[in-house]
Amino acid sequence: MVGGAGYIGSIVVRTLLRRGFRVRVLDSLVYGASAIEEVLDHPRLDFMRGDCRNIQDMVAAMRGAGAVIHLAAIVGDPACDQDHKTAQEINYAATRMMIEIAKGEQVQRFIFASSCSVYGASEQVMDENSQVQPISLYADTKVDSEEALLAAANGSFHPTILRFATIFGLSPRPRFDLVVNVLTAKAMKEKVVTIYNGEQWRPFLHVADAAAAIVRVLGAPVALVGGQIYNVGDSRLNYTLTDVAAKLVKFFPNTRVEHMENADRRSYRVSFEKIKGHLGFTCSKSLEDGIHEIKAAFENGQISDYGAALYSNVKYLKQHGSPLQTDVLGSRVMAALAQKA
Repeated sequence: MVGGAGYIGSIVVRTLLRRGFRVRVLDSLVYGASAIEEVLDHPRLDFMRGDCRNIQDMVAAMRGAGAVIHLAAIVGDPACDQDHKTAQEINYAATRMMIEIAKGEQVQRFIFASSCSVYGASEQVMDENSQVQPISLYADTKVDSEEALLAAANGSFHPTILRFATIFGLSPRPRFDLVVNVLTAKAMKEKVVTIYNGEQWRPFLHVADAAAAIVRVLGAPVALVGGQIYNVGDSRLNYTLTDVAAKLVKFFPNTRVEHMENADRRSYRVSFEKIKGHLGFTCSKSLEDGIHEIKAAFENGQISDYGAALYSNVKYLKQHGSPLQTDVLGSRVMAALAQKA
């Protein structure tokens, strides 16, 4: 697994270990090791600190692997906008390199974490056959990686694309740069939330359900999931931002909701019938579950300062700088692969 110490990956690692898998994790630990520290001594976990842009690191990580789960990325529009070059390298060029290494190491399964943000803005309910309309660098890099993976598919290389809905909920690596999480924190701590363009629709997905979808795909017949794109979520979790505010007020009745307008008019609803039909996948966690667990984390002292840089990708990268590529050969390879094929 590439990126196993992150928001989703730290849950996937624990799930796979509980199910008896041997797991090798490669992660550069940009945001530290705290999310996986408690499992580092597990007898079936092989942890490698390395860079997904480094050829030697990736060859060593994939050697003998039966499947690759690719979660490494600069995640989110603001974080990608901090440093376009690094975002292109990690989110796209490294994917192209991984494809070639995976084929060379005869790895058949390749599960890629994409995003429903590839749909951009639409009044229609988007499914996997809908035209993608990326309107950010982050979404662009996801579309480009998807295209590279699907173009590489053959009889011995079977990529699966998972387009995750807007994720929320608590993880061993907490994040408060996600809309439901940060609104919950503001409602609890400040008793006021600001909703921008409240009639915008978003599909939501609990981080534990995102991890469960990855594990479900990993356990499915390769003939069923190979070469497929799946929207990951549940139609019951398509909400407007005003709907989210209403749910927050039920938990925090003293919260004042302020409605404002801005230039971000993105709105989209997504169909999740394909993953439900193919794999029987539906979400086990509701929006209320996510709000409740974040509330509990504050109450029990697990989280205090939700504004800390560690809990925000863009804040952390602003404070500490982008993860730079230090390998000379790797830098040259990334520069070449960052150009669209």
